[in-house]
Amino acid sequence: MHGLNLLFSKYSQLLVLRVLYHAGEPMTGREIERRTGLSNRAVMLALEHLSEMAAVDCEQTSSAHWYTLNRSQYFIQKALKPAIEAEDLFWDDFRKTVRRNVHPRPIAAVATGPLARDESAASDRIELTLVFATGRNRVRAFNSLEKLHEAIWRRYAVSIDPILLDTNIVNQDKYNALWRRVEREGILLFGTLP
Repeated sequence: MHGLNLLFSKYSQLLVLRVLYHAGEPMTGREIERRTGLSNRAVMLALEHLSEMAAVDCEQTSSAHWYTLNRSQYFIQKALKPAIEAEDLFWDDFRKTVRRNVHPRPIAAVATGPLARDESAASDRIELTLVFATGRNRVRAFNSLEKLHEAIWRRYAVSIDPILLDTNIVNQDKYNALWRRVEREGILLFGTLP
């Protein structure tokens, strides 16, 4: 039995499953298309395949086809559900890893970049901005970066691009673009940004 091979045989199927898992109600193909960013053809092929596996239920009404995840299907229940629940806890776990591995501890940490924007297909990279109370703490923290890189790679297979700042330099003009990016897409891991 190789049910996972069939369930996850295409990336489009995983995206459709993820959207349906988080949906609180039945969805049309167009809604799924909009939320996944996939083409109509890719969504329809994925839904057809997933329906054949009984992973997705389809109810046809006079106005549309409505899709829901079959949560009682074995591989949805035993494989997809735990995987998505773990995925949903990623940022909390990542926060703990940063706090454990950066010394001295920053007063704030924020993630930006492709994973923060949920563009996991583009790159498995996180831009990690760490803000320290003093310039001395910022300089001392450089010694823990290698350990942090290794811990994050081994735990998540993700690379980081750390940016270390301190409260004395965060307001410099050269960081304006960074703060706009933080405001637009940033995930505050802990602390309070100055």
